[in-house]
Amino acid sequence: MGGGGGGRVRAGVQACRRAATRIADSLAGLRTEVAPLMDLEDFDAMEARTLASDLRQAPAMASAPPPVVRAWLERLRTAFLTRQGAPRKRFTRAGADAAARRRYNAAGNQVAPRVHEVLRAFDRDINRVMARAVRTLFDIAVAQYEQVLRSRALLDFSGVLQRAVELLRRMDEFARSRFRLESRYHHVLVDEFQDTSRLQWELVSLLVRSWGEGSGLVEDAPIKPSIFVVGDRKQSIYRFRDADVATFREATAAIAGLRAAGDVRRSIAHSFRAVPELLGFVNDLFAEIGAAAQGNDPFSYEEHDRFPVAGPQAGGDALGLVVAAGREACANAVAAEIAALLDGAQVRPKDGGGARRVRPEDVAILFRTRESHREFERALTASGVRTYVYKGLGFADAEEVKDVRALIRFLARPSSELRAAALLRSRIVRMSDAGLLALAGGLSAALVGPDPPRAAELLDDEDRRVLDLARTGLRDWLALVDRLPPAELLDRVLQSTAYAYELRGPNAAQAQANLRRVRGLVRRIQNRGYATMARVSDQIERLSAGMSNAVVETVDAVSLMTVHAAKGLEFPIVFLVDLGRGTRLQESPVRIVPDLGDGESLVTVWPHRSAADEEERRRDGEETKRLLYVAATRARERLYLSAIVKEGAAAFNRGSFGGVLPTTFAEVFGRAAAAPAGGFVTWRGGSGAEHRLRVCAPATDD
Repeated sequence: MGGGGGGRVRAGVQACRRAATRIADSLAGLRTEVAPLMDLEDFDAMEARTLASDLRQAPAMASAPPPVVRAWLERLRTAFLTRQGAPRKRFTRAGADAAARRRYNAAGNQVAPRVHEVLRAFDRDINRVMARAVRTLFDIAVAQYEQVLRSRALLDFSGVLQRAVELLRRMDEFARSRFRLESRYHHVLVDEFQDTSRLQWELVSLLVRSWGEGSGLVEDAPIKPSIFVVGDRKQSIYRFRDADVATFREATAAIAGLRAAGDVRRSIAHSFRAVPELLGFVNDLFAEIGAAAQGNDPFSYEEHDRFPVAGPQAGGDALGLVVAAGREACANAVAAEIAALLDGAQVRPKDGGGARRVRPEDVAILFRTRESHREFERALTASGVRTYVYKGLGFADAEEVKDVRALIRFLARPSSELRAAALLRSRIVRMSDAGLLALAGGLSAALVGPDPPRAAELLDDEDRRVLDLARTGLRDWLALVDRLPPAELLDRVLQSTAYAYELRGPNAAQAQANLRRVRGLVRRIQNRGYATMARVSDQIERLSAGMSNAVVETVDAVSLMTVHAAKGLEFPIVFLVDLGRGTRLQESPVRIVPDLGDGESLVTVWPHRSAADEEERRRDGEETKRLLYVAATRARERLYLSAIVKEGAAAFNRGSFGGVLPTTFAEVFGRAAAAPAGGFVTWRGGSGAEHRLRVCAPATDD
């Protein structure tokens, strides 16, 4: 391995020198054109002076140390290329006259394509080195992981699946196993097939392969064997778990091959969930989204996918738009609309019967990503509306969990300024921002020092009071650290500070359940053996990050959840919010393409990107369309769409729901921003039907 590492280092050094030489040669060939970029004396802006200095150093860079060359290349990348890696088109000079600005811009446009070409080759060369290194590290990690599993006689889920498939592939060698399987299983039903991975489908297909051959024990059974696969390719949204929508098409062909005649495919298009207005809207919206499909296995919305619409599409309040200039304003407007619905709107019970008033449990707010829920939760709580942050969201970000984490972390290391700040700001102490500022630089000493800090004289009466209480309490609590079991110490602190008072409000049940859960987590850690407060602190940080909110039974509350969590559920009223928020604002440093279509995988390391990476981005876009379809079909009676609108247009980032909307529909958000509250904007779909969307009123200050 040492030799391989040395080879990678040499290859990296050569790539740096090659790139530096090529840029120097390019600049030498453009000496006259580049001159406006290199005129150091004429520049006032530091950025322009730095660029001029870098260009002048080009001839010497080929012999410079590789780290210096790498930093120099990255500065040129920033100067001449966009964040997407394309050559810049505009180069500006502050404080120059018009003629000088034109010369400067022209020079930049001459150099940028050359830099782009050199850096693409450099990135490709470095990627070869880094990808091999990443593969080596990955192989080591997998080998170590598998060794640990073997030492404990364990298999993880992927291992169980792989072993089962390997067994079925070798059925001729395991005749007894095949006999047992065929004698026991004559009929196979696979639900939610659109979320099946290729390996899972191979497992199923191997189980039933003999049926098509007319062999095996099942052929002698009184009822012929059968395989029944149920799924909707438009709802395949688990690609990150290896679900492959292409498997659906392949499975259809394979199942058809098991029978000599007859169409094995059946379609169910009727929806018993939504009102006609929503069905008509979904048909038109996704027909247009599907029309823009390209590449292999794209999202499509064909004639047999359309919902039959029974009854008139009267419009009314089935569709709504919530727009504002910022995320917090959008959250407040959504909260105001929900409060208005709870105040007087009606919905139909799912099991029939007459209309009844809307209850909090009838409403769901759906998000593209986990990071979006906090503003909406705060806005609803401020409006007095109970919320339930559904699985996959909220636990680590819940205020009560953050408070307990701040306490445990400080007790584990009271000398930390950062941990002292978190504890002071928590609801256990409740010091104001002004108080924190006054104590800045001595926060830990303010809590555990022998005497109150001089800066305490700058505090107001309330901050001085809470600081005195915290200092008094901490003297006792710190004396018990690692002497009393952590869970008992935590209970003692929460009781002595009357922390239960902080859990009041419309979400008290959820907060109390979360607090019980984090206390249970501490007990679980200490029950594994002697646990210091430092160990508990580390374990809490690691475990809580991936946990969801504690489940609260029979909660009549507005549900906040990701679209993935909402799959399979339905609600009378659905708000699909934050349509402009993307999923990948920054490129992943390492991108893995599991299958290039020929069974081969690809690893690329930033900033290098290949044609296969572009294909991955296209596939991500198609999955976003399917995720949007799942979200839009969760509603039974009302569907609201919310986006941030600035300067008359919605801002849709890459990877966002808004980014896959048809242009004609995306325009309605800008029109909604200019429309009066309570008014309507219209959108005409491809069917010719006109869909009316009510513009919700913005939140008002009381």
